[in-house]
Amino acid sequence: MAAEYLCFHLKPLSEEGHDFIPALLEELPFDCFESQNDGTLIAFGPSADFSQELQKMAEEVAADFASEWSWTTRDKENWNELWEKNYFQPLSVGSLHIRAPFHAPAPEGSMEIVIEPRMSFGTGHHGTTQLLCAALLERRDTLQGAKVLDMGSGTGILAIVAEKLGASEVLGIEIDDWVVDNARDNVQLNQCQRTQMLHGTAEQLKDIAPAYYDQVLANIHREVLLADMPAYQRVLKPEGLLYLSGLNEPDLPLIAQKAESLGLVEQYRGSIGAWWALVYVNPSA
Repeated sequence: MAAEYLCFHLKPLSEEGHDFIPALLEELPFDCFESQNDGTLIAFGPSADFSQELQKMAEEVAADFASEWSWTTRDKENWNELWEKNYFQPLSVGSLHIRAPFHAPAPEGSMEIVIEPRMSFGTGHHGTTQLLCAALLERRDTLQGAKVLDMGSGTGILAIVAEKLGASEVLGIEIDDWVVDNARDNVQLNQCQRTQMLHGTAEQLKDIAPAYYDQVLANIHREVLLADMPAYQRVLKPEGLLYLSGLNEPDLPLIAQKAESLGLVEQYRGSIGAWWALVYVNPSA
């Protein structure tokens, strides 16, 4: 008899819930998370690992961030086929082609990134990730030989893109230790030699010399960005670029006000659906 996977279906109350819920459920034995076109978020985990008590814990998390939830089961066999057909389709952002290991190779002439789909945020399908991938591609000339910091690195996709676009040194920092393990696997999967993944927060930047990085990427929540922008700026070189995302439209005035107080100059803003990204230039010394 085939092993079963337990599927926890949730309807998040907000766009941010799609990001908060996986982080809050990380202590439970879910293997991966996926967002559906209708707004449903699905968490997957082996049925054998879930007692009724653990299911109740998951529902207690859902009660604060989702309007409804339900459970289903699915056979584990053909799991990769299930992902390929329903949850993780290859994605192109300009010349960048993002796929899972079980997909066919990228079309000739494309830049290929291979991501093991253990979680949805970081496969490239989220609007914030697409926005920053596109922004990096548009500024690829500035990445030649650049030192890049990727805060809230997730699966490591932006760090990997930065190295493939020519960065000489990339550091990804991620607060969730299990996500760091996924990111390290993805770095190795993409044969990146100049990218390192670190578990931590902006506290780790205290050990980095001022004006060390040419570019800083931060795809995180608004409150984290507002709190940590001064730390990002401290390690960013004069004329360096600061990429920010994870933002909804109501967040933009607050970010703009903080950026102005730091002397940062807006270079670009763009959106996909409800999500926005901003690029700032650090002022000259």
